[in-house]
Amino acid sequence: MAGSIELREVTLDTLEAVSRLSDTLSPGQKQCVAPNIVSVAEGMLGAAWFRAVYLDDEPIGFVMLALHEQEIPAADLPAAFLWRFMIARAQQRHGYGGAVLDLVVERLRAHRYRTLYTSCEVGIDESPLDFYLRYGFEDTGETDDGGEEILRLPLAEAESATAEAGAVAAETRPYLPVFPRIALLTLRTAAIEPMKRFYRDVLGFMVKADYGSYVEFEHTSVRFAICERAVMLDHVPDSHRDAFTATPTGQRFELAFPCESPQEVDATYDLLLRHGAGAVAPPADMPWNQRTALFSDPDGNIHEVFADRE
Repeated sequence: MAGSIELREVTLDTLEAVSRLSDTLSPGQKQCVAPNIVSVAEGMLGAAWFRAVYLDDEPIGFVMLALHEQEIPAADLPAAFLWRFMIARAQQRHGYGGAVLDLVVERLRAHRYRTLYTSCEVGIDESPLDFYLRYGFEDTGETDDGGEEILRLPLAEAESATAEAGAVAAETRPYLPVFPRIALLTLRTAAIEPMKRFYRDVLGFMVKADYGSYVEFEHTSVRFAICERAVMLDHVPDSHRDAFTATPTGQRFELAFPCESPQEVDATYDLLLRHGAGAVAPPADMPWNQRTALFSDPDGNIHEVFADRE
């Protein structure tokens, strides 16, 4: 196998090239895996972790793991599910598929995952079943709702004698999320009404639910809400109550809002100030080839509007 295999994030600049890889597959292979553009769209909904496969600096494939709960035996948890995987036609049968799985398995093992599952079409031309079996997956003899064969790859490696002591400790540690996700972003505040007005009237978020001390806004992917700090007091032990009663100081988080152009950054910043945002730093060109401006909310949190410079 010549060249170096890497897994890289799919960006707006690389999306078209990664999507075109699906066109290289044979009709039989296209029956086994969805187009990459479809997979990226599904992954963007937050249900998956996905990467483009690069051979040196050339995109040659795509891999995606499902993050949603699977009906997996408790003894195999934590487990991941290989949802989508493809290598461009011209680069097949050169060992690149196995190299990609090696990188995925290495990442999963580093975060103490026990099992990797996948499923595939069988009984059709160019089924990937033999590839997975050669790699080490075992056929469970079960099928999913779509009739695909379910395969299982144990990830736990035998511990060497020199690592025996550490193995006991590792067994008792909770596994680390290999693909961390944020499902809800909640801002704690002592004065919810000014914060609600700011995020609703100044930044333009639509209110999805208003329970007085807790307000959630309409937002795609990550849920976004504000909540009075006192709400947590009934659920926090005495040893941690000071953290919710003390007056917060300093910058605690930042939201960054993209604009279409540097000119829009300037116009948006002026508009925000006219509607009540606090002035922090006027629009300026940054060394990282962006134009940015900083403003603050009623609690003093500093946020940013930005755009790439042409």
